[in-house]
Amino acid sequence: MDNSPLEILRNVWKYPQFRYPQGEIIAAQLQGHDVLALLPTGAGKSICYQVSALARTGLCLVISPLIALMKDQVEQLRKREIAAAAIYSGLSEYEIDGILNNCAVGHTRILYVSPERLSSERFLVGLKTLPLSMLAVDEAHCISQWGYDFRPSYREIFKIRALFPDLPIIALTASATIEVQQDIANSLGLKKGYQIFTSSFERPNISFVVRKHTSKSDLILNILQKVKGSAIIYTSNRKKTQEISTYLNKQGLASTFYHAGLASDERNKRQEAWISNQNPIICCTNAFGMGIDKPNVRVVIHADVPESLEAYYQEAGRAGRDGKKSYAVLLYNDRDKEKLYQAVNEKFPDFQFVKIVYNAIYNYLNIALGGGKGHSFEFDMVEFSRRYKWEVLKVFNTLKLLEQYGYFSLSEAFFLPSRLQVVKERLELYKFQVANLEFDNLIKTILRSYDGVMTQIVKINELHLAKRAMMSTSDCVKMLRELSKRNVIVYIPSSDKPRISFLEERLPENNLRLDFDQLTFTKNQMKRRIQAMLDYAEADESACRQEIMRAYFGENNTHRCGVCDLCLAQKQYQTTTPEQMRTNLLTWIKSYGAKGIKIDELQLKFGNILKEQYLDLMRILLDEGQLIWVDKTQKYVKVHD
Repeated sequence: MDNSPLEILRNVWKYPQFRYPQGEIIAAQLQGHDVLALLPTGAGKSICYQVSALARTGLCLVISPLIALMKDQVEQLRKREIAAAAIYSGLSEYEIDGILNNCAVGHTRILYVSPERLSSERFLVGLKTLPLSMLAVDEAHCISQWGYDFRPSYREIFKIRALFPDLPIIALTASATIEVQQDIANSLGLKKGYQIFTSSFERPNISFVVRKHTSKSDLILNILQKVKGSAIIYTSNRKKTQEISTYLNKQGLASTFYHAGLASDERNKRQEAWISNQNPIICCTNAFGMGIDKPNVRVVIHADVPESLEAYYQEAGRAGRDGKKSYAVLLYNDRDKEKLYQAVNEKFPDFQFVKIVYNAIYNYLNIALGGGKGHSFEFDMVEFSRRYKWEVLKVFNTLKLLEQYGYFSLSEAFFLPSRLQVVKERLELYKFQVANLEFDNLIKTILRSYDGVMTQIVKINELHLAKRAMMSTSDCVKMLRELSKRNVIVYIPSSDKPRISFLEERLPENNLRLDFDQLTFTKNQMKRRIQAMLDYAEADESACRQEIMRAYFGENNTHRCGVCDLCLAQKQYQTTTPEQMRTNLLTWIKSYGAKGIKIDELQLKFGNILKEQYLDLMRILLDEGQLIWVDKTQKYVKVHD
């Protein structure tokens, strides 16, 4: 097979051509340049390093922060018959050693690693034995303290540059300001002359809209009744996902909800129902969406205002990936501003509480002073908070702050299936079966059911295995545990919990590095991002939504998009005569008959920009007697017959 990038793309991915600037990025990598690639959501970032990896000999190492995304990427690559693997918290040392051995002998082309793994000296020693050909850093904005999703474990990536000074690096992100871009380059040590590639942040097929209203549920219903097709509704908390979904179902719109608190199989089931359009509307937290490439999402609605334009752009950009007309709608009211600035204080608890929580975590997990470093544990934050009688949100914010200081790394909940490998040689295994006949049936069933179980870790399902061995599931599990104790097999039961990975050993609380200056810096950065988000939400008709976002990300492209609510309102205002406005308003109100129309619904019809003009016109028509109040509270008006 031709090893040129284009032929790899055509043979493996079945795409006829690269999208700009994918081809140019790959060419720069193959010429030996370090590369920083800023490509918006849906622009095909992974193709840029995956094709480049296959065009070289050796192993491509990918640093990625999201376990669910890593697992999805590995699964997709394996479907294309590309040897890929991933190392993340939750895997046993035995499994990790097996993966590294496969990489060392050339059986793996692309290896995904979570950044906290780089704090393990054992892993770094193993890394030296690998035939690395390139390093890809996904979600590269996580390395920057200027960014909206700073992760201290990303700072460990410099160790790879120290071990492999000539290794080409590609750093990829969907959203980074100029400050963040410079910080990425400096922190990764990108070599002089590194090349930057950007794809415009403009999405010409998406109409970005902001709607201000007190009743967001009514507004969501109104939007979904008008915009047919697949939809995502983002909310700030788990409870609200269920409330909105329940409301929409009662109104006859089939929807489901999704958040990290649901069991893994349930999340997968709901995600698949949405992808297959069985349930076209999904109400979710920001736990949903990473790695999902559904092209026909017609509208993304944010029921709550995100804390940054970076997060908003990434989530809103999941609309219209097929290039067809789509909408990204932000719902906003005065309470949102209050909540955003309230969140700043909530996210930075006082240092005394931080110390108390720090000690409680180690006590909860039975870790003594000096212990913990390099180890990973299942960690149920809700149960932890309940035990110590603390608010979950306060605990979450405290843990995120400790994570910012680099003491540990938190991972999202993800499903790890049960795994098994027979570790005794065949002759020794046969002797064991003869001497322990009670295990003979199960061992034979394992050998018949799972190819390669003698040489590698395989995924198993205890229920299916028990049925094949004609025994109860509980007896099957007991026997597997006993065989593991006797070193006949390695048996790792399934898990479906978030994890905490310790990057430092447990310290006495008075030795904690809690830097007030760093805290102040982080707090101010958050305030700056919030203000940029509010400036976007509160912009007037002289602005353009996409122009605001492009400028924020440093794109010097000043033309108006022509399709956002501000551009459309300006066009309408410029082309509508006072007589037309009068006729439009009277015709519309008359269509509601004797019951009249609630004044608040003006913005549902005309949006934020024209609302004031139509309110002024309505007052004139009331004075003239062409409109009258329906009720004494003066909330409803109708046309005077």
